Amino acid sequence: MIPRLYIPQGVRPGERVALDEAERHRLTRTLRLRVGDPVRVFHESGGEWRAVIREAGPPMELEVLEHLSDGRESPLRVTLVLGLTKSGAIEVAVQKAVEVGADTLIPLLTRYGVSRPDPHQAENKLRRLQRIAVEAAQQCGRTRVPTLHPLVEWPQLATLLPEGPRLLFWEKVGQEGARLSDLPPPRERVTLLVGPEGGLTGEEVRFAQEELQFQLVTLGPRILRAETAALVAATACQLLWGDMG
Repeated sequence: MIPRLYIPQGVRPGERVALDEAERHRLTRTLRLRVGDPVRVFHESGGEWRAVIREAGPPMELEVLEHLSDGRESPLRVTLVLGLTKSGAIEVAVQKAVEVGADTLIPLLTRYGVSRPDPHQAENKLRRLQRIAVEAAQQCGRTRVPTLHPLVEWPQLATLLPEGPRLLFWEKVGQEGARLSDLPPPRERVTLLVGPEGGLTGEEVRFAQEELQFQLVTLGPRILRAETAALVAATACQLLWGDMG
């Protein structure tokens, strides 16, 4: 498989791109690539380009050769709001959400989530989650990296949510919750909200319903881990209304 690289800036055929030390190390030490070996690059425009290693460096340089495709992104734009969980769980949730095509990821601070990180911890966590998102996009063949917002609280969430259906998956919903298969297809966007390990409080659920217009939805009779619920919800939406299946 030809290695894929995420390039934050735009690229054009004939242009040379210098890689940072981390990418140079991955290509030369881990993948054992040399001058003349092919790679693929992609960036925020959603396209993918063929490129070749021209200089081993440091810095390592690639030459962009030709445009290959405009993208492999789902027509369904999924915003996934994740109640902040322990590091391992939210990292898995972010990785898998990227793989199944989520468009935007929003970590949310909730009452029963992990303790509030200090600004330095939050910044480090965001950088790590961003790396995980980039690596997942490179691995799975996506042609853009989803937007990852910094940690937010409930009042801030309203300004970040796009138009379209908003679905809240709550383990206590029982028979009151709608089933995904019974909902009308969204036109283009859908927002999904999944709580942390400890779940959401009744007050948080009421706020989501009354202030943010979320609809309660069930994922079935079994209680899922937070990271599992996020993956199942995003996958089910892509199967029903996106580009999976």
